Amino acid sequence: MGRNGRSDGSNYRDLAVLSIVPVVVAVLTLVSWILANLEIGPYFIHAALGIAAVVLGGFQRFIAGFKDAFQRKITVNVFVVVALLATMAIGEFRPAAVIVFIMAAAGALESYTLDKTRRSIRDLLDLAPRMATVHREGDEVVVPVAELQVGDIVVVKPGARIPVDGVVTAGASSINQAPITGESMPVEKFPGSSVFSGTLNESGRLEIRTAKVGENTTLAKIVHLVQEAQGTRAPVQNLADRFTTWFLPTVVVLALIAFAISGDVKVAVSVLLVACPCAFAIATPTAVTAGVSSLARRGVLIKGGIFLERGHKMDHLLVDKTGTFTFGRPKVQGIIPFNGKGPDEILRMACIAEKY
Repeated sequence: MGRNGRSDGSNYRDLAVLSIVPVVVAVLTLVSWILANLEIGPYFIHAALGIAAVVLGGFQRFIAGFKDAFQRKITVNVFVVVALLATMAIGEFRPAAVIVFIMAAAGALESYTLDKTRRSIRDLLDLAPRMATVHREGDEVVVPVAELQVGDIVVVKPGARIPVDGVVTAGASSINQAPITGESMPVEKFPGSSVFSGTLNESGRLEIRTAKVGENTTLAKIVHLVQEAQGTRAPVQNLADRFTTWFLPTVVVLALIAFAISGDVKVAVSVLLVACPCAFAIATPTAVTAGVSSLARRGVLIKGGIFLERGHKMDHLLVDKTGTFTFGRPKVQGIIPFNGKGPDEILRMACIAEKY
């Protein structure tokens, strides 16, 4: 079960459905075209296959378009629905199915790239252990982290990750806080120090009084903020809807002019279909999602498309943590002795100091 409340199996099923829909739409459209060209079967079968392809692949787009229309908003979805309905109204079911196939395939690709980003975020949550050692009635017992309560004393041994946000009550250690703060060097912790869930206890044994657990921890809040911000539409995604507000009426007028001149309703519908802004509906969200996903795979979490788009306006970038662009694992490059000490003597004293 994922930490966001949905099982990974459920996510995979959703992706499988989104992947299957374009395939089924393509098969139905192809079969309809083959039967029609080979003159196999009656016309209504060819039409039924085309209609089934349009309905199966485009029902979400139809729902979104009708909702926008009822709210008196002219959006890309409204334009797409108008073009598809007009195309089917004159009996051209296969061209409509082809448009629906393109949008369904793009939707599946967008969902796939978005799922990659979500998996990267879920990996952050996996930093927090699922089990914890806690003091209960004088004994140390291992319990699920979900059962911990504020005030519990949690024991964290060297090499283990801290399961809660809290305050050290006993022990001393060095804590790697890079997942939370980005600090490249471990931070020394002692009684009274605050610690975060998901950070790594590198050396000593610690006893920690629990202050926050589960969704209230700093790590969980960071992940939640990123997930929430991913739903924020980038300004470029709103451009398509703003463009459609005046573009759809203009195209409708042009379609009526084309019909008046030609006297052929197919010519008018062709104008609608050719002008249909499928590229806007497909390319914009897919590009933004793919960009966010690509950066997430490289360890860079973008809070949303709006922040990705603002990147090109930056003239300077100020970074306050060494580990942001470096490995965060310092190495000795050289030894410079002084006060008459040689390099070997310096190393000997350093080893003595670091023995424990």
